[in-house]
Amino acid sequence: MGKKNDGYGLETFLKSEFLSELQNQTQKGSTVIESYPLKAPFSYANILQDQENGSISYQVDETKLNQSEQVIYNQLYRLIEENIDSPENIEKDFGFMSFVNKILKDNEKLFQDYPLASMEKVKYYLERDIAGFGLIDSIMQDPNIEDVSCSGIETPLYVWHRKYDSIPCNIKFEDEKLNAFVSRIVFRAGKHISSAYPISDLALEGNHRISVLYQKEVTPKGTSFTIRKFKQDPYSVVDLISFGTISVDIAAYLWMLMEAKMSIMVIGSTGSGKTTILNAITGLVNPDYKIFSVEDVAEINIKHENWFSLVARTGFGPSGEGEIGLYDLIKSGVRHRPDYIVVGEIRGSEAYVMFQAMATGHGGLCTMHADSLESAGKRLQQKPMDIPPSYLSLMNCAIVIRRVKGQDGKSIRKAISVQEINTADSYHSAFKWDSKSDYFNAQLENSVMLHRISEQTGRDIEQVFVEYEKRKIVLKWLLQHGIRSYAKVAENIGKYYREPETLMKKIEYGG
Repeated sequence: MGKKNDGYGLETFLKSEFLSELQNQTQKGSTVIESYPLKAPFSYANILQDQENGSISYQVDETKLNQSEQVIYNQLYRLIEENIDSPENIEKDFGFMSFVNKILKDNEKLFQDYPLASMEKVKYYLERDIAGFGLIDSIMQDPNIEDVSCSGIETPLYVWHRKYDSIPCNIKFEDEKLNAFVSRIVFRAGKHISSAYPISDLALEGNHRISVLYQKEVTPKGTSFTIRKFKQDPYSVVDLISFGTISVDIAAYLWMLMEAKMSIMVIGSTGSGKTTILNAITGLVNPDYKIFSVEDVAEINIKHENWFSLVARTGFGPSGEGEIGLYDLIKSGVRHRPDYIVVGEIRGSEAYVMFQAMATGHGGLCTMHADSLESAGKRLQQKPMDIPPSYLSLMNCAIVIRRVKGQDGKSIRKAISVQEINTADSYHSAFKWDSKSDYFNAQLENSVMLHRISEQTGRDIEQVFVEYEKRKIVLKWLLQHGIRSYAKVAENIGKYYREPETLMKKIEYGG
């Protein structure tokens, strides 16, 4: 379909466009400090630094359609519209590009004289605009981007980059295009947004999360949105160790708690990494345990066979009939006798049901917005959660996670403390991060939870500490051998649960 370029390979032909764009940016007073492909050879990311004030920005460098290619695009778009039911049906039946190639084959005479490079560019834009995320599709392809924010029309999008934090992007939405984009995205997620219902919080394809404010009903700047990206390959506990978020000692300690079905709460502010930590430590659960997760919007992503995922449902109509909230889901989940109940975030009456479940022997994992365990405790005891002070100790451990500035000035996530909850106002600090030395100080000699494990299992406390040291050896081995993917880490954790001596021998003999 289409003629070959005279003497040019497709990638070489397209890359010449990007090189000229990079030269333009350099001439405008910006230095390219990093460049990497997003969807090569059609789109690349350039990290630019202003030579005058040192500010950093994110540039999506995308191949452009010329006039004749725009004509091809319009023709193919019309043909696709005539033969399509919905993007979802295409992806399910053929895959989008297979569908486009079928359209091209059926209309071969219309497009046979166009160059191959032009046809590939047009196909890229069709996939981007119909099956993808349109104007921001390239950003959504970037694994370094954690979230994308648009505060209104004709204002630069801001992206949160794992390496450079929050930086402006060279993409802007025009008025009509912004409303059309948001309406299409919400519709594809099976939801509704309008002037009557201008606020929506929902999950997109790939489980990315979007929060939308529509038109000028609640914000003077008009339609705005924030997308929190969902990582397809979730971070494992080994990743957290390599990032310095936690230490091997903390990971081994949490592993001991998870085996004993103890409850853990992850505390932090927005964007601090609470859900990331929650996902990672669920990889330490015994593979034979049953896990129930309960969320408003699906964010928990765990590779566990015996896992039931429950997601809340909003009501229908003005009165919100048929709403199924977290409270109802947790009540239902308890009847399924799970070993662990995982709640994406507790903030309402569902917290009471969760604490009741923990009182009957279920393990609990959850996140909560707070800046410390003390403030979390106060929130839990006030409305709408209303947890009695005597119930607070049912939550055995709290991890406080924060974004802090590293020694290089860049933002990093740190578990600044891991605290055991004895009573409503009595805590034992098992681990505490020292910012000056960047070291996690351990205080496990008086650990209440490890002594409780000793009582539950009938082992001496010395034996419990021997087991703790073995788990440190396993985690160090995983780290040294680069075994970091969530699935592989969970697989090795499972091997240790089922055949600990076999795995320890493998480690001992350099396996």
